Amino acid sequence: MTKEELLQKLSEIEWDDFECKAAKDKLPEDVWSTVSAFSNTSGGWIVFGIRQVGKKFEIQGVNNGEKTESDFLNTLRGGQKFNMRLSAKGTKYNFDGKLVLAFFVPSSIVKPIYYG
Repeated sequence: MTKEELLQKLSEIEWDDFECKAAKDKLPEDVWSTVSAFSNTSGGWIVFGIRQVGKKFEIQGVNNGEKTESDFLNTLRGGQKFNMRLSAKGTKYNFDGKLVLAFFVPSSIVKPIYYG
């Protein structure tokens, strides 16, 4: 996803393959249910560093991008929180000095994928 495509998504109202999470200082617990949902359907984008305020989105960035990326990918690949190892492809964006991380979680060949 390009930076322009990300901005376009933020101007739309609803998606079934795109979800924003604030994740300013740490990964939110509900991110794992989103990973599971995307893995069990057609895949989708999880974007960290964007907060939803009503029907609008605010780019706030993540404070420690390396830790956020590492924590997210290590959990997917570790095979301890999910019933199988998962993968995701990440992209980094800079919006006026604010770091935004986007990960594409593909549809899993083996289903169901569940957390816990």
